[in-house]
Order: sequence, then C-alpha cells, then structure tokens
Amino acid sequence: MITNKCVLLDKLYISDDHKALSAEEMMTLTLDYVSPRKNNVELAKCLLEKFGSFSNVLTTDWFVLKEVKGMTEHSAKALSLIYNVFQYYVESGLNKKYILNNPNSIADFFEELLRFKQVEETFIVGVDSKGKIKNKQKLAVGGIKSVGISTHAIARFITLYKPAKCYLCHNHPNGSAKPSVADIEGNNLVASLCAKMKSDLIDHIIVGADGVFSINSNKFFRLFNQN
Repeated sequence: MITNKCVLLDKLYISDDHKALSAEEMMTLTLDYVSPRKNNVELAKCLLEKFGSFSNVLTTDWFVLKEVKGMTEHSAKALSLIYNVFQYYVESGLNKKYILNNPNSIADFFEELLRFKQVEETFIVGVDSKGKIKNKQKLAVGGIKSVGISTHAIARFITLYKPAKCYLCHNHPNGSAKPSVADIEGNNLVASLCAKMKSDLIDHIIVGADGVFSINSNKFFRLFNQN
C-alpha cells in the first residue's frame, strides 16, 4: 500500500487519471490534507468500510463522520466541506452554461444540478421568454413527498425575480424518475400558483437513478445507463 502523500500525488498527476489511485489511496490522500499530522491509512479503510464508497464519505454529514473512531469534529467538517465546495462550484456555473429551449439542454441542466445529490432536493428555476436562466432557488431538502412545497417561498421567488416562466424540479436519488401521485399533486399546485402570478410553469423535471423525466411531456428526456 502506497502511503506517502508525495508518492500518491506523483501517481495521480503523472498518469493524469484519477483512476490511477484506488479508492483507499484517494481517501488516504484526501485525509492527508484534512489531518496532515497523522497516518490516515487505517482511518481511510475504516471510512470506506463504514460508508461504502469514496463519494458516500464525502456526502455524509459531518456530525455523522465525527462519530467514526479517529475523526475529530474539525476533520469531519473539513472533509464535508470538500463536497460542499464542489456543489457550490457546480451550481454557481449552471446559470451561465445553459439556455433551456429544448429537451437536450433541459436534460443537461437538471442532470448536472441533481443527478449526484444523495438526498432529495426541490428547486424552482426562473427563465426569461427565450429560456435563459434568470435565477434558481432551493425550496426544500427532502423532496415533495416528505416535506411538501412552500407556496410562500415560490410566491416570494416569482415576486422578487419576475421570471417569465418557471421550472420545478426535484430528484429521486435511489429510485425511478417516474412521478408519484404526490409529485403530480405538487406539480398541479405549483402550476396553479404560477398562473395566478402571471408566470407559467413550463415543466416539472424529475431526476432519478434511471434518467431525467418530464411530467408535462410524460416521458423521459434522457435515460441513464445503470450498468
């Protein structure tokens, strides 16, 4: 097992391939930056065994991570920060990259926004008449079925940003993107509210393990390879 940080970095960058490192080596290297004054090999093994994968470790809440033997509160927060910074990077760049004017661009945007999130999240996205994104706001963590939709937050979003049209979206991290009864009911509620506020709800997009589904079109805009 390679344990030296410099050796791991050389292995990573000389090959120019993140797969040059095993999950255990990548976890060890990451921990070496979080806790540089200790040998992190055994802790890396422990985290991977407990949470199942490198990505699962990074998306686990810090207060759960700190309960693992060898983790301190500081190192747990620092480890969780890596994923939070990545999410900030992704979401801060989404508005500039996409104009939502066809099924492919819609699938691209919402796949990037929601596909790899580990918990259900619900967003509203406002666009102008040409489909250019004006703003977006997270409405809930937990999804429509578990937490409901805040009509007050949606009304405030439309009042503040005055989008010509809106998209509602949420994810099913471990299930199909096909809508549930609660999803349909939530969609109808938001569509009615948007209409009253002179801002059409164009679509409700769901991103699941199997693809990107459009409620209004009643079909998948994109299917994912699940092999």
